[in-house]
Amino acid sequence: MILDKICMTSITKLFLILFSLLLWAHQVSALTMTAEETVRESTQEVLDRLHTDRDKLESNPKYIQVIVEELIVPHFDFVTMSHLVLGKHWHEISESRQICFIHGFKNLLVRRYADIFLGYDDKIIAYQPTEPAEEEGVVIVKQTITKPGEEAFFIEYPVRSGEYGWKVIDLVVEGISLLKSYHGTFQSEINKQGLQAFIHGFQECDDQSIKYDSQSMVIDTVLDFL
Repeated sequence: MILDKICMTSITKLFLILFSLLLWAHQVSALTMTAEETVRESTQEVLDRLHTDRDKLESNPKYIQVIVEELIVPHFDFVTMSHLVLGKHWHEISESRQICFIHGFKNLLVRRYADIFLGYDDKIIAYQPTEPAEEEGVVIVKQTITKPGEEAFFIEYPVRSGEYGWKVIDLVVEGISLLKSYHGTFQSEINKQGLQAFIHGFQECDDQSIKYDSQSMVIDTVLDFL
């Protein structure tokens, strides 16, 4: 009996050590990648899934959102993006409202980005030289999507280097910044209905009690620095 407990304890410790090593290796890999490599790798992973999961996508087009959530979302800094898109209003709402807005805005962008990726199939993706942005620590990864017989369109990813590697802080499609576009739209709605009513309009920000999962706890920590 005692021997069994010792064996189980040893196995548990070994598992935790292996898990920690894998997590550490993943973080080191992310930190050593360039901005372009980060965008290129995540994009290719999505393209591979579009090919392997074609049957699922044909039966359920919204499945693309699952793919984006799994492969793209980890590379976006939704806390910073939510802060920027609300601008001066960010500090006018409570922390709980900030958290639910982050989740709501993230879900909105996932749907938007999923629509973009649906058009990636059978297209050629190329990259131009990365350029520094005006903001310190931010660079622009440039992507060109082409298909024979069609005009090319361009996507720019402003990405910022941080503790966990490069994170996208905006998405510029054909010269139009998603953050600036949404900022204008949101500001117009806030002027019409008021800030609290606007925030309440997000499904994640209704009057139901907010559930603080592990992701929310991480967001709580980040909010302390904003």
